[in-house]
Amino acid sequence: MPPPESLCQIIDASFDPSLLVLSNGQIWHMNDSTRGLFALSSTQTTSISTHLSFLTSSHVTLTWNEVTLPGSFHHGKKMLNGVVVTTNNNGGENTTTTTPVKINIVRMTAAPETCHEECYFCLYLKEIETAPSRVSSTTPSTRASLEEEWDRLSITSKETAADGTILKLVLDASFHALFVINEKGIIQLVNEKSCEVFGWSRSEFLGSNIHIIMPADVAPRHDQYLQNYLKTGMKKMIGTQREVTAQRKDGSTFPCVLGLSEVSKESGLICGFIRDLTSEKTLEERNENLEERNEANTHTIKVQRKGLLVAEDTILGILDASFHALFVINEKGIIQLVNEKSCEVFGWSKEEMVSQNINMIMPSDVASSHDQYLQNYLKTGIKKMIGTQREVNAQRKDGTTFPCVLGLSEVSKESGLICGFIRDLTSEKQIQIEVGENHKLMLKIMDASFHALFVINEEGIIQMVNERSTKVLGWTKEEFIGHNITMIMPHEHAHQHGDYLKRYLTTGRKRMIGKEREVSAKRKDGYVSAIFCVPRNQIDTSDGTKLFVGFLEDITVQKSLIIAEAEREASDNLLHNILPEHIANRLKQDPSHIADHYENTTILFADIVGFTNKTSSMTPKAVVTMLNNLFSQFDYLVGHYDLNKVKTIGDCYMVTSIPSSEIHRCSRVCMFALDLLKCVQKYNMSGPQHGHLDMRVGIACGQVVAGVVGTKRFLFDMWGDAVNVAARMEQHGLPGKIQVTKEVVDNCYSNDFSFELRGTLNIKGKGMLDCYFLKSASEKLKKPSSRRSVFTGGSSHKPLQARSDSA
Repeated sequence: MPPPESLCQIIDASFDPSLLVLSNGQIWHMNDSTRGLFALSSTQTTSISTHLSFLTSSHVTLTWNEVTLPGSFHHGKKMLNGVVVTTNNNGGENTTTTTPVKINIVRMTAAPETCHEECYFCLYLKEIETAPSRVSSTTPSTRASLEEEWDRLSITSKETAADGTILKLVLDASFHALFVINEKGIIQLVNEKSCEVFGWSRSEFLGSNIHIIMPADVAPRHDQYLQNYLKTGMKKMIGTQREVTAQRKDGSTFPCVLGLSEVSKESGLICGFIRDLTSEKTLEERNENLEERNEANTHTIKVQRKGLLVAEDTILGILDASFHALFVINEKGIIQLVNEKSCEVFGWSKEEMVSQNINMIMPSDVASSHDQYLQNYLKTGIKKMIGTQREVNAQRKDGTTFPCVLGLSEVSKESGLICGFIRDLTSEKQIQIEVGENHKLMLKIMDASFHALFVINEEGIIQMVNERSTKVLGWTKEEFIGHNITMIMPHEHAHQHGDYLKRYLTTGRKRMIGKEREVSAKRKDGYVSAIFCVPRNQIDTSDGTKLFVGFLEDITVQKSLIIAEAEREASDNLLHNILPEHIANRLKQDPSHIADHYENTTILFADIVGFTNKTSSMTPKAVVTMLNNLFSQFDYLVGHYDLNKVKTIGDCYMVTSIPSSEIHRCSRVCMFALDLLKCVQKYNMSGPQHGHLDMRVGIACGQVVAGVVGTKRFLFDMWGDAVNVAARMEQHGLPGKIQVTKEVVDNCYSNDFSFELRGTLNIKGKGMLDCYFLKSASEKLKKPSSRRSVFTGGSSHKPLQARSDSA
């Protein structure tokens, strides 16, 4: 015969996973909590060894026969540790899960007339959890870091472990480095991006002062700021963003934007986001309520005082093994029976509780309503509370109260007895408070992010957003949550997002996740703006579903700046093609008239001999093509020798040493003239269609006035006697020759160039002047290293600053 049915009813009423096992190890009966713990869907019973391993204090595994040795029980009871082993099938693959438990075992000798078994055993199981400790201030003396606190909560409450992982993954998915420090500047939390940017590991960061990431000249000022803040409470930097310099582990520094925010006044924590400017939130955890893992279904206890099939002391032994307080009261509310756990929880002894009214364990405001409920039940038979579980407050002997869950069941209609199990919720409530505080802390950290953050589920439904999302896109958090992410997408892109999610969930191929890209986003007002998007992470939740985290950065302003910069650069390039660079820069800063005096300037004129007659028979296109080919080579030489092209007038090409008045610039003009004739020689050697060309070149030195005239099609021009003389040198020159004045000869180093005296010529406006031909340059000047040119590789040149006096 099996154990009595009345024992099965007691087992079913227990909060704890409880079961009856025969001496041969075969499970005879288990309650619903045990089936949940063993992951059994049917009522079929099996051997206890299939689901439960028994361990000694030294973690040695015991067999069922060793567990049930009669000499190992004390007064018929014993306590062991064990491991529940469950096997689950996920997608065709079997996965094994182990759960550590504490086991209370009661050995009961069967009455000969009721059972053929020598004895049977009642087992109560309880999952082992680390006892929580109360959260205090976030200081090194009470906890080393937020990292350790989250780890502790993950161990304490398995229900929060997955959520804590989600929060950490979201922070690690951030675009930017994140730090949380306490009031002494000690780092409490960093994300993965911080390790990537700065080069230290998490373990090296945690517990160190934040100034390890600061250059030596900045660190003392940071410590002084913290001290002033603690003394005065004045926030000079908190709540702002500023550009600073940060230092990596290898000693290198880089510019960045630092944004600071106060997590809360009570915590004393400060959160900082760092955005690297060199190449230029996070997941809001839904506060899921702690669910009772092993929720027991309260069944009717049909223990009858007359005709009990087991002895009363055996029943008491079973009840005393329960992990929760138990009361049995009569129809008047008088306590008939309590177990040992009740004495431990409430502080009274069994003798003090038995025969007393049950309202002794209730606060005064609850006791009166309980008596009224019993009277109504006896009159009407209506069960408002029996067969239910509810959260109430209970009172101990010392007057203190605590939250608990109360489950009531009727023992039998005939007996009038009611059985109640009480589970203390103090630890779970404390965990809820701690989780809530950490949840608020994490939300504040996420809201400090520079960028908008979205968390969506597998259907694309928004689960979480941060404050930045509401500012960037215009909707409130309430308007975001529960809607599809396509609400922020232009119509032509919205349908593609749903298709992509479906393909990813089907194939597992990541086409977008983890990749940065520029997309368009739609604001609440309908305006479409440029957004920089990073679908950063996929998060597998504890219930098997997937969440996706994405960061968005509004780059509308950056795009506008890039476009404006491109337009400005194009405008500058156009202006520099019209005017000398130093003149163009001055004109942008001050559009008023520019007129300068230069004391010693070198001017060159070059003209094609017989240009009018030669081109009279050429087509316009051929004329322009010829001049363009030739003058483009001259332009290259202007940049090569760091000179300035003033203008071209027909076939005349004018060059000057402005903005410099240095004498050595005269040498550069001479080198330019020699190379200019070489370009003409090469052109002639190419067999031009319209015959050979000859050029006359004239060079002079002296004082000039230069400036910009006109308001349309700006023209930089030069005036002065030296300009006229240079033009006369070209006009009175000979084809293929470079004619210069004596001042040019004097300004050039005597050993650098070879000059030939032509003779004295009558120059209009000047009279008789000695004129010379520039023949050649010395070998050392022909070497590229001796030309003192800033031109390299054909790129645009940057002339030296002008040394001129304002006119």
